[in-house]
Order: sequence, then C-alpha cells, then structure tokens
Amino acid sequence: MTWLEVSVAVDQEAAESVAEVLAHYGYNGGVTIEALPGSDARPDDPGIPYPLESDPTYPVTLRTYLPLDERTEEQRQQIEQALWYLGRLRPIGTVQVRELAEEDWANNWKQFYSVQSIGQHTIIVPSWLDYTAQPDDVVLHLDPGMAFGTGLHPTTRLCLVLLEQYARPSARVLDLGTGSGILAIAAAKQGAAPVLALDNDTVAVRAAWENVERNRVQDVVTVAAGSLGAGLQIGIWQGGQPA
Repeated sequence: MTWLEVSVAVDQEAAESVAEVLAHYGYNGGVTIEALPGSDARPDDPGIPYPLESDPTYPVTLRTYLPLDERTEEQRQQIEQALWYLGRLRPIGTVQVRELAEEDWANNWKQFYSVQSIGQHTIIVPSWLDYTAQPDDVVLHLDPGMAFGTGLHPTTRLCLVLLEQYARPSARVLDLGTGSGILAIAAAKQGAAPVLALDNDTVAVRAAWENVERNRVQDVVTVAAGSLGAGLQIGIWQGGQPA
C-alpha cells in the first residue's frame, strides 16, 4: 500500500486545532507533532531542548498519514479547506504532501520523535532510543504507535507540568481519553494511586496498556475501554472493560 504524508507547520497556539483537523482524516486518528530545533538546551544534556510550554509562538510541525486510494484527493482538499479557515484566525503554513511506500510509512513517523524534557523532571523517551537518566528524572518510556499522546502536544505538556506539582501518593487520578497512556503513566510515576486510564478507541487502549507494562506501573494503572458511563468511583467503573 502507498501512503500520503500530510504535514503543516504551525505555532503552539494553533497546534491543538490543527491536530484535530488532521486526526479527523488521518489513519486511526494518528498525528505526530515535531518540535523544531531550538537554541535553548537543558544544561545537563545539551542534546535535549527545553520545552517552551509557555511560548505560544514556538514552532512545531504536525503530520498525519492517509492510505492512498480513491478518497485521498478529496480528503486532502478537505484538509486544506479546513486549515484555510483556521488560517483566518492564526497563521498556518502551507500544507505539504508526499507519497510513501508501505515499508517507509511503517517507521517514518518514528524519526520525528526524540527524547523530550518537560517541566522540571519529566523525561519522555521513545522506546526505540537509549537515555541515561539523571538522579531526579521521572522517565516515561513511550511508544505511541498511532495513538494520540506523544508529549509534544501543548495540552499534554501543560498537564505533565501540573502533574509534577500536584500528583501525590494520596491522589487518585482519572485520565479520560488516555491515548498512549502518557498522563496516566506520569501520574503513577509521580506517586498517584490508583490511576484509571479510559479511552473509547481500541487502538489507544491497546497502545496505552503496552506503555503501562513498558513502564512497569500495571499494579497502579488500570486501562479500560469506555467513557464516563455510570461510574462513581475510580476503580469501580461501569461501562468500561479492562484492557
């Protein structure tokens, strides 16, 4: 199969809205967000850029992938039209497209992920990369697959920063729309327990559970398919089935 990669450069202020557009058309709702190289770096590791959570003008590139078939051209036009309207509110770059063979697409998205430092202590390490942890690091080993949640999304970044401040051993956490499980795992590694991660996307549920096991927090984090349902307490959730 041949794939069409669709990419667009935006700033962090527009990233969430543009990601929603791309996810609507992309395969399994998958969107990658790549932070462009910056001049600031973490003092103890110059290879890791500081995250600029508070800078709405910080540039990022978003990508999604469409299977190339009879619907692809119409989908591409719909993406461009939607982004044109968004561009009336916030500057958005020109949509770039290129074709990829199956073998290229399967791992192409991985090249846009690197080790990310977020907040004071949180380090996101793609599962296929090596990283030597510093004493105070809270390391999350992540393979998002095509599930949403890579740590580069502005909302995810801000949530991770707040988890550093407010997650405590006595905290009980609900991660609704967990995606890759990144926030649930971060909460567990900050000491929160129990943690319930919910998503109505089976791809996300599978990716989240694999990441929970990868980070060895399965005794604390429960991953379930479902939404709020009729549940009243974390850990006693009606309408969700554990992964």
